[in-house]
Amino acid sequence: MRSKFKWIFSLLLALSMQFAFAQEKTVTGTVSDATGPIPGANVVVKGTNRSAQTDFDGKYSIKASAGEVLVFSFVGMKEMTANVGVSSTVNVKMEQTDNTLEEVVVVGYGTQKKSEITGSISQIKGESIKGLVTQSFDQQLAGRASGVQITQNSGVLGAAPRIRIRGVNSINSSTYPLIVVDGLPISTGDVGGFAANNALADINPNDIESFEILKDGAASAVYGSRASNGVILITTKRGKEGKTSFSYSTYTGISQVAKYLDLLKTDDFITISNEKRANRNLGVWAVGNTVDTDWQKAVLRNALQLEHNFNMSGGFGKGSYYASVGYAKQNGIIRANDLERFTVKFNVDQKIANNVKIGSNIALSRTLTNGLNTGTNSLSGAMFNVIRQLPNTTVFDPNGPQGYNIAISGANTIVGRGENTEFIANNLPNIRYVLDKNIQNTTNNRILASVFGEIAIKPWLNFRTQASFDQSNANGLRYWDPFHGDGVSTRGRIENSTDISQSYNWQNILSFNKDFDKHSLGLSAVNEYQKTEVNGYIAGGTDLADAFFSSNVITGSYGTPLSSGYKSANAIVSYLGKASYNFDKRYYIQASLRKDIMSKFAPELRSEVFPGVSLGWTASNEQFFENINSYVNDFKVRASWGKTGNFSVLGGDFPYLGTYRPRKYGDYNGIAFTNMENLNLTWEVIEKRNIGVDFGILGNKVKFIVDYYVNDADKLVERFQTPMSLGVPNNQYTANVGNIRNSGWEFGVDYNVINKENLTFDINANLSFNKNEVISLSKGIDQISTYNIIREGSPLNSLYGVKYWGVNPANGNPVYVQNDGSLVQGNLATNNYRVFNPENPADIATVAGTPNLMELGNTLPTYFGAFDFKLKFHNFDFGTLVRFSGGNKIMNVTRLEMLSQNFNNNSTEILGRWQSVDNPGDGWTPRLRSSSDPIVNGPTVANSRFIENGDFIKFDNISVGYSFPSSLTDRLNIKSFRLYVLAQNAIIITKYSGQDPEMEIGGVDYNVVPRSRVFSVGLNVGL
Repeated sequence: MRSKFKWIFSLLLALSMQFAFAQEKTVTGTVSDATGPIPGANVVVKGTNRSAQTDFDGKYSIKASAGEVLVFSFVGMKEMTANVGVSSTVNVKMEQTDNTLEEVVVVGYGTQKKSEITGSISQIKGESIKGLVTQSFDQQLAGRASGVQITQNSGVLGAAPRIRIRGVNSINSSTYPLIVVDGLPISTGDVGGFAANNALADINPNDIESFEILKDGAASAVYGSRASNGVILITTKRGKEGKTSFSYSTYTGISQVAKYLDLLKTDDFITISNEKRANRNLGVWAVGNTVDTDWQKAVLRNALQLEHNFNMSGGFGKGSYYASVGYAKQNGIIRANDLERFTVKFNVDQKIANNVKIGSNIALSRTLTNGLNTGTNSLSGAMFNVIRQLPNTTVFDPNGPQGYNIAISGANTIVGRGENTEFIANNLPNIRYVLDKNIQNTTNNRILASVFGEIAIKPWLNFRTQASFDQSNANGLRYWDPFHGDGVSTRGRIENSTDISQSYNWQNILSFNKDFDKHSLGLSAVNEYQKTEVNGYIAGGTDLADAFFSSNVITGSYGTPLSSGYKSANAIVSYLGKASYNFDKRYYIQASLRKDIMSKFAPELRSEVFPGVSLGWTASNEQFFENINSYVNDFKVRASWGKTGNFSVLGGDFPYLGTYRPRKYGDYNGIAFTNMENLNLTWEVIEKRNIGVDFGILGNKVKFIVDYYVNDADKLVERFQTPMSLGVPNNQYTANVGNIRNSGWEFGVDYNVINKENLTFDINANLSFNKNEVISLSKGIDQISTYNIIREGSPLNSLYGVKYWGVNPANGNPVYVQNDGSLVQGNLATNNYRVFNPENPADIATVAGTPNLMELGNTLPTYFGAFDFKLKFHNFDFGTLVRFSGGNKIMNVTRLEMLSQNFNNNSTEILGRWQSVDNPGDGWTPRLRSSSDPIVNGPTVANSRFIENGDFIKFDNISVGYSFPSSLTDRLNIKSFRLYVLAQNAIIITKYSGQDPEMEIGGVDYNVVPRSRVFSVGLNVGL
């Protein structure tokens, strides 16, 4: 009986095995994600050792039986499973996993997991700025990180934007952050030549992988004396192992003037001009209304923008590479202004042994910029000139010199007056001629290069050395036409210039990283050397033989030679120790100590130590947090403290020395005392404190970051005033005497609103509040400039001037408020001030003093932020970045000058002037009176009449794109194909009357070239 059962059991087992083998088959399919096929994905039959990997097109093939389970996995994607059924085809669409906490973030001299960060660091991916039409990447970062304010305050191509990280931390020294590219601190600012040329415009934004912005003391203290204004780390793209991939991107666009100024047309111009004269009982100025010229449109234009980028990346053996070429051509919205850039990038990584790696980063660029005179108070300054030109005169005249409307007056040439009785005030030139004929350009050739080697001495011990080089060679040409404009007084001018900057950097980093059970320890020792050398010259002459000699300095082509030159250098040696420790991914402590030895200061004060420390507690990893983990996720508290410095102080590379320079005295050469010695001069030091919290809710669907900071800037370098009797140059010397405090809150939120297969919607938002206060100054003495004041207890560069009350309805005189609340009026008839009594406005008998000066407002925004919306529906995508800012005041000097009482054009605001008791106008614009600017429009100080709120909301970018489906791209044998349209600086909502509330310097809007609005269409192709 037992043998019968054994026989039956064996038969059933054999039949089942036969059946199983009979059902095993080849299963094929495609693994993809939202962007297309995934090469290199792993496919495993669960519970077996059978596995496969997808090919370049995301396809796989594997042996499996019905009922078995396939497991699909890929880095950065959620693991997925699929049951094998009757069909032999199993396609899988994978989704990205929420691995943000495991993302690697670049920090000073290394990397760190995002979950381990205890300082305040903002990360911006290079993809988020892809396709934007700007001259440099720094402009593209505006609104993308809390605490970081980036402002483009000029529409001139090549002009560097203003970057502020957590406020303004210096009074007179540099406020620009340190920029580090692939470990190399690079040169920033204007590189030289005769056209504005931003050093950061030499870097192709398409080559950038990510930005990390170090904001607090602990994160930035690793850069010591160079990190007072924050640090921006830039990581460029590198190759990845696998097949070579190619990508191409391009755009073409048109930039337009975002807003024109409201200037008078001819009929109103004639009325206003002659009323100015009539109010002084003088004859008419303006005659002839057959011409109505818009001078703004004569010099401003629609401008073409285009860019092409091609890159390739991949692996070979044990190495990988990334290479790219780029070309950009942008025409400025003002004539004579354009920028052209050529770039080449090549990054290589190669393993030469299992534990040895070498590599290089090389970037070459050539940037050509044509510029113009942008002087805010210069006769040939573009916008200064444009707003004054008479609308009843023409730009061109077929019978005029060279076809332009130009009149010859003695040895001078002036824009023609048409039928008017007088020439334009100040003898202004024809600005169109100046822009067409004058040349001001810069050609900059730059190389950023580094080579490195790494050796893994042990799995937990690594040594890296890197040598880097940054050189820019800027060649400039300036030609001023001898017939008309800037060059008339010198009968022409020709100059060549060369500015060379070279920086050498060598870093050695020994790092230890090891886990011991629940303990993780990291240690680093860093040694860094950097030397920077600069030199340059200008050579040329005036009194040109002929306008033909306009392309270069030619021997014998000028009568009076001129030349100048300079040479300087500085060096820094640094030693850094870093330590990080965490226990069980709950308790974190990180510290650094850096010593800098800097050549800019006296030998006894050349070294300074900059410490930093930060603590972190991931409360969500505690057992007691388990009960609320379903509501609040990844809850971390952070706190940090650190000291950083600023060595870019007044006085160049030798600010502590008593220095001399060559000077001529009559026909004799000599030397002159230029700087008083101060051997006690040293770094500006900023102490930074920060506390923050990071957490998510709804399964990390919504993530929050909150920070509070206080930055105390001490030992600020100021100009210390001395008695004239001492004979000190400029009656001042530099000393460490000032102190400023910035404090504020930062908020950030990421909200994944919808995450479905064919519909995703994400919102990223940030909001920052900053309070700036001057704590102490030299001897407590106010520092007063034309429109601003620096005063203890007030924000830096507050507006300072007269407080306007309005117009005296009885006579049209401007009225001002005194400090004691009393009122004075500027009496137009006598050009002095009289007491004003609102109860008896016609009384002008009592003489009064000039209006008192007082603080009129803060020029620094107290809040700013942005909303970034991203929507994807099937193959369509939509995005917009909305920025906002406010809490600051702007002195609109451009508006003031457009109300000039001289013979030039005015804005339409002047139509609201007081004309009579029965026709008092808008109650704000005084009676007109020719050639009486100071009394009509107030003294040359800030004036509350022209001070406006700087609040705004901007739709910076609005984009719509379409990605071709994989069914089509597969047939075309390409990875991806996306078309898009983009509008930049698209919409602005503001009550500010000027062209743009961001176009201010020190809170003053003063005759700058307007910003543009750009419409572009582009495509991205992956091969």
